[in-house]
Amino acid sequence: MNDKKLMFGVIGCFAITIFFLGVIIWEIQKSVENDKIIREKAGKAKTLVSGDNRDFSIYETYIGSDEREMILVPEGVFTRGADNGGYDEKPEQEIYLDAFYVDKYEVTVEAYERFRRAADYVKPSFPFFLGDSKIFDTPNFPVVGVSWMDAGNYCEWAGKRLLTEAEWEKAARGTHGLTYPWGSKFLDKRANINGTADGFEFPAPVGSFPMGRSMYGVYDMAGNASEWVNDWYDQFYYAKSPMMNPEGPENQSNRVFRGGSWDARKVDVRAAKRFAATPGRKDSILGFRCGLSKKDKK
Repeated sequence: MNDKKLMFGVIGCFAITIFFLGVIIWEIQKSVENDKIIREKAGKAKTLVSGDNRDFSIYETYIGSDEREMILVPEGVFTRGADNGGYDEKPEQEIYLDAFYVDKYEVTVEAYERFRRAADYVKPSFPFFLGDSKIFDTPNFPVVGVSWMDAGNYCEWAGKRLLTEAEWEKAARGTHGLTYPWGSKFLDKRANINGTADGFEFPAPVGSFPMGRSMYGVYDMAGNASEWVNDWYDQFYYAKSPMMNPEGPENQSNRVFRGGSWDARKVDVRAAKRFAATPGRKDSILGFRCGLSKKDKK
């Protein structure tokens, strides 16, 4: 009798042990599944936070006569220049600009070819490029190998004009003096610069870096192609520039270009960085985009 009680007791203890082991295993599995769900949610949250949730639809757009989209940059004050930049970027100061439109993308090879055919115009050229220049014939690349005069002629044909240097800078950095179009620090995958870490050895198709857009939704204002603007270059111009709608100095030797290129360093794609070259220079890094005063919109 005692042996039977002992046997039932052992069986009962074994069953209870098995039950509790099952509960423990179930709890562990439940914990693992919950942890997996939490990790997935955290991953999604992280992606959401790092994604670009800016609303660019608040800015008016316009299709120019060259059938390319433009974005309206509202009138108002912005911070031009940088006291911690080059000597020609000083002084940093507040500048007022009337409203203007800016091309959403750099002028592409395809768009420039339409102009060339319509105007029987010369082809771009690349006297300083040592590789195979056929890479620059890619239709959705920014057009490069154009002089300041070429850029101006295209814009005039399209019923537009080159941006002033001040307009270019406002379109690139917004109203708060950002160092780069997207913020105050250089971040990967925001711009096409020197090297292949960004995925491109030479120019990239325009619009390849949506996270690098300026606050107005303008693409590629850092890297890809440097961009001619209308102004003559004067290294001391900022010190004597008017505070309202500056149009650059009187005749000088060089014209300004901005934005850095696919061959630039990080420091050279800062929105305040200034470059200059003779108006006739043609280079594998030099392209452009057009602008239009709001009052001149037809």
